[in-house]
Amino acid sequence: MKFIPYIAAVAFCFSACTPGADDSELGPLPQVSFTITPMPNRPNKIIVENTTPGTFKWFWYNGVSTAHVGDRPKDTLTFAEKGEYVISLRAFGRGGSATASQKVAVEGIPNILKGGDMEAGANAHWTLLNTGGAQTSIQFVNGKLVFSNTGNTNGAIYQALTVKKGIDYIFSGKVTGNGATNSWFEIIIGTAAPVQGSDYSGNKFLSLNTWSNCGKEPFNGDINDIGCDGSGTGKGGVIRFDADGTIYIVIKAGSSGGTLGTGGIQLDDVRFLEEII
Repeated sequence: MKFIPYIAAVAFCFSACTPGADDSELGPLPQVSFTITPMPNRPNKIIVENTTPGTFKWFWYNGVSTAHVGDRPKDTLTFAEKGEYVISLRAFGRGGSATASQKVAVEGIPNILKGGDMEAGANAHWTLLNTGGAQTSIQFVNGKLVFSNTGNTNGAIYQALTVKKGIDYIFSGKVTGNGATNSWFEIIIGTAAPVQGSDYSGNKFLSLNTWSNCGKEPFNGDINDIGCDGSGTGKGGVIRFDADGTIYIVIKAGSSGGTLGTGGIQLDDVRFLEEII
C-alpha cells in the first residue's frame, strides 16, 4: 500500500522552566525538532526520532491521547484509523522544556468489513436475518443503518469475514439513539452460519442492554464506550481467534415489552480492523 505522509512546519513551542534556578545557570530552551518516517509495510505505524541537541528526556503525543504515548528519543506511534494527526514532541534540556508539532497523514489499518460506512451500496455487503416471529425494521437510511420498532420484535443483519489465528482484531461502530425500553442491541461474533427463520446466539461481544442499565438514556458514541454487556466490554473492541476460518459479525436488535426508542437505534462507521504488528 502506497503511503505518502506530508509534514507541516513546526507549529508552536512552549516552555516550562526549572523554578528556583538562577538564569545564568540555565542553558537555553531547546529548539525542538524531530523527524517522521512511515514504517515500511505498516500503514498504521509512524517512526518518530528526536533531533533536538542537548536534551535528556522526551514525551511523544499522537494527537489522539492527551497523555504521552512514548518516552524514548526514537519511538514508534501506532494509529488505528486513517486520518490526519498532529504529532508532538516535548523535549527537556538544561534550560527547561519546549514542544514542537508536525502534521502527518496516516493511512491506518484497512477495514476488512465491507459496507461499514452504511452509505449507498452498503446493503450489498450485508444479509438480513429473519430471526423468527415479528421482525425488527432494519433499513439503510441517509448513510445510517437504522433499527426500529413499535413493539415486541427481533431481527438481525450479518456479514461473513475470514480471520487468522493469533491476530488481534478491533471492532468499533458509532451508535446513536434517543433511549430504548426493555430492549437489546447486540454485536455477536460467532463461527456458526446464521440460519434464516432462527434466532442467532453465540459470543455476544458488545451490547446495549436496558436491563443492564445502558441504552435507556439518549446516547451517541462508540459502542465500545457505551456498551455495558458482552465479552468485549472494557477491552477496546479487541478480539482474537484461536483458529483460522470464517466468522460472522451479527448485529441484532429487538425489544420485549418495549421499543428501540424514537427514531430507533442508528449505526454508522462500523470497522473491523486487522491489527498490523
